Amino acid sequence: MAFYSKVVNDCGDIHLELEKVAQTHGLDIEELHFDLLKVHTLIRSNPKDVFKLASQEEAKKINEEVFFNDKQNEVIQRYDICIKKKLFEYFFKLQISEDNTELYIIFESPFMLVDDEKLFQEVYTAIEAQMAYHKILLRQMDTQHATLKKNLLHYMQDNQRPNQMLLKRASYRPNKPGQVNFMLKKVWEEKSGQKAPANAIYGAGVGDAVLEYIKPIQGISGRDLMGQYIKVKEEKPIITTFECSADAFEIKESPDKVVYFSKVPQYATLIGQVLKSFTKNSFVEMKSTNTPMFLGGVQNGMILSISAKNEIDNAIESNLEIEAQEIHIKGNVGKNVRLLAKKVIIEGQLHNESRVEADEVFVSNNKGVCKGNKVVCKYADRGSIIAQKCEVDASSGAQIFAREIHIKQLKSNNTLHFSKECALEGVEGSENRFLFSAFADPDTKRILEETKAQMAFHKEKAQRVMAQYQDLNFFLQKNQDTIDKIKNADAMARKALMEEESVQRIYHDFMDCLRRIKVLRAYLLKIQDFNHKSIERLTSIESNMRDARLTRKGPWPAFNSIACNRIYTGRKIQTLQTENGEMVDFKLDGTTLVRTKS
Repeated sequence: MAFYSKVVNDCGDIHLELEKVAQTHGLDIEELHFDLLKVHTLIRSNPKDVFKLASQEEAKKINEEVFFNDKQNEVIQRYDICIKKKLFEYFFKLQISEDNTELYIIFESPFMLVDDEKLFQEVYTAIEAQMAYHKILLRQMDTQHATLKKNLLHYMQDNQRPNQMLLKRASYRPNKPGQVNFMLKKVWEEKSGQKAPANAIYGAGVGDAVLEYIKPIQGISGRDLMGQYIKVKEEKPIITTFECSADAFEIKESPDKVVYFSKVPQYATLIGQVLKSFTKNSFVEMKSTNTPMFLGGVQNGMILSISAKNEIDNAIESNLEIEAQEIHIKGNVGKNVRLLAKKVIIEGQLHNESRVEADEVFVSNNKGVCKGNKVVCKYADRGSIIAQKCEVDASSGAQIFAREIHIKQLKSNNTLHFSKECALEGVEGSENRFLFSAFADPDTKRILEETKAQMAFHKEKAQRVMAQYQDLNFFLQKNQDTIDKIKNADAMARKALMEEESVQRIYHDFMDCLRRIKVLRAYLLKIQDFNHKSIERLTSIESNMRDARLTRKGPWPAFNSIACNRIYTGRKIQTLQTENGEMVDFKLDGTTLVRTKS
């Protein structure tokens, strides 16, 4: 006979009961769910006594910190549960710290909240069930739920998407040894989203926190989340000290930590218990074999000057990452080099597999990728440029994405994407493509990519929600006859039906499904509203492209194409072809690409 449900009273280990049902009925434990029907609190004040079931009033005492943390009082809880087949998945899980002192709620990505009181109540119920599953004592739950709701609504109002949130913290604290945080490395990893390479030094400006040492913390005796009383030993703290230059670092100490601040623009690294400073700012021929990675310090760090030792060798060889406030290079930049700064000047060639990112970029010969607010290039040779404003002396085979493009001499096989203006002094070549594109420049391109990524996340979320919605609908349809029989029966017959356990279970699950379907419908409506607003935002950006123009000073050669790619306002690509010798500009007339006399 197929498993439907099972009530287990006075259960001390919910996981064990789920395993028993799974084994008996040949099910995977992940296919099972349970409802928490009742919580029994048992208390004893003498380890020689047996635990006694507390009355409702006595059970409230565990909410009082003085009573709960009295080591003479011991508290356990047991549960009445109803095990059943899982009908749906919740959009969160609980996670407990290794020392059983902190409980977190982990949200699925993308996090989405519907401001609905019924949903909040459902979340609270599910949290309590999961806490019972993990044997975490259910106490001060009203306060816990109220705090969770307040925090969720705060995130919702600020349009934030938390990955996790602290639900509960125990009064017990274990002893903690001193903790070293090399802040420059930590901040770099957080910003870049990647693990720092081993051979790196980190940039710092005046006043930047370089290293933080959190002193050892004496623990506090008390109960963990499971109610176990833990006596903490008193330990004499061992304080770690760090060797450093007084000229480079300033030390500030407080009762709980010691922080080392940078006194000068520099690079720093931590080797053992030695904080090393590097203030050299001029280099000849950087090689990965004898040069570390220079990371960080973009906002207020050092200004680096790097030059080649001769006209043949590169100023920077291959496989290096250099970050600074400003980088000035005389010579070529080799393969697989990444430069990041507020300002980068390269009086030489950038390799086709290297990349520069800065607010301001100047490069003599670009074969690689240059990205910035303003990019100035003498010769763009098959490389890529992404900028708000781009100025190029001569370009051949390049790809440029910008709000404004100014080119003195345009040769052949270039592809230029622009959202406001493309001004050409002379066009000498053919097979060039000009694209009016609202999302050409870095700012609008970032908005487009972020919005599309969020829409993709929400599409995946909608698919998961819809799958649950359809499963629940199927359950409702399958059991509708039983519900109709209950609904249409007279009072005596209805009472008799509801005394049958199977009918009771169907009825309660049917009501659960109806409630859950309403919540899922609210999720779907919220996703639809998000997508609608996202499309409106992108449409508004694209509509602002109406004043964009392509201009030139001389005649057009033949075989150059001009196109307007509209994604959200018209969904069509219009293309025009230049004719040899014609003296025209191109602009948008409403949503139509037209020729116009200059």
